[in-house]
Amino acid sequence: MQYRRVLQIIPLLGCWLAAANLGAAVIINSPANGATVASPVALSATTSSAQPTSFLVYDNGSLVFQQSGVSSITASLTLTAGSHVITVETSSGRRHGSSSGTSVTVSVSAPVSSVPPAGSTTVAAQISNDMTGQNEGFPQGVPSSYDWANGPVIDLGNNPGGQQALESWGVVYVASQGSSATNTWVNISNLQAWVLSASKGTWSQVQLTSDPDGAAYPDNFQGNSIPATTRVESDGSLSVLVVNNSGYNFHFYPDNRASINPNDIGGIVTLVEARLVVGNPALADDRAQANYLVGSGADYYPAVTGPGIQNNPSVGNGKLKYVTIAPRSFAMTTMSATELANNPPPINLTGINP
Repeated sequence: MQYRRVLQIIPLLGCWLAAANLGAAVIINSPANGATVASPVALSATTSSAQPTSFLVYDNGSLVFQQSGVSSITASLTLTAGSHVITVETSSGRRHGSSSGTSVTVSVSAPVSSVPPAGSTTVAAQISNDMTGQNEGFPQGVPSSYDWANGPVIDLGNNPGGQQALESWGVVYVASQGSSATNTWVNISNLQAWVLSASKGTWSQVQLTSDPDGAAYPDNFQGNSIPATTRVESDGSLSVLVVNNSGYNFHFYPDNRASINPNDIGGIVTLVEARLVVGNPALADDRAQANYLVGSGADYYPAVTGPGIQNNPSVGNGKLKYVTIAPRSFAMTTMSATELANNPPPINLTGINP
């Protein structure tokens, strides 16, 4: 009898929780209603529910984004020029929660005057923002216990512990909700690493490549890598095809490590640019259905040549963000926002979205 009573209580509790969730409000923090914005549109929304829930985002009635088990979302929506009604809806299981909408006008493109000049504090903010908050999406096939799967992480930072070399890297993942795009590749360019001299206060670019090495690694990095499907574009940059539910990401890095002075590191910045490109121009452009994440970081090594060590010590990693048709930057830094604003690296981000 006691066991049967417990079984009766559980559904009642579930109904109570669902009912509580139904009353929760959806708040769209950005974009503001009536705003004129450039694509990709930065969306931020929260729910007043105390329970993790599922978010569904619609653009003029079409589902364009979804994420489960969270109480807030951030997303970068690639929208065509014109009027759009963005609707954010929550749900719990089969039950509809609540929804909220905002109307925006997407401009053809951002005016040139709004693009920050190289080395400005806005560029510093574009870099440092990739070290704040959570990842824009969760990477497919990665255990939730991995700290970097949830947001940016600083490990050894500016303290290499005697290591004599550094290597920047990037990674391309399918987002956890999957990607239905089959004719979309991720284009990678300008993978770079910068080191600030603590004694001189000057920056040195120690790595730069648009055609990095790389391979398909298991999503959880447990096991051996296999060759990836890549191609070199006419401008010399690299594009890669990462397949939904394949169990593999694309991990990339420069051909050579960079020598460092382990006793004179005042700051490190790594950055890569990425965008969505069409795989086969003769087939349908399905980039609007793509859900890919990119992030960057760096590792320390004992020397510029020779083998690494078991579990190379990590400098840190930046935020995983969605790749869009327009190029975005994906950065990692060991410096605070204030430090970067006072002495930003001379990286040119003209025309590159944050």
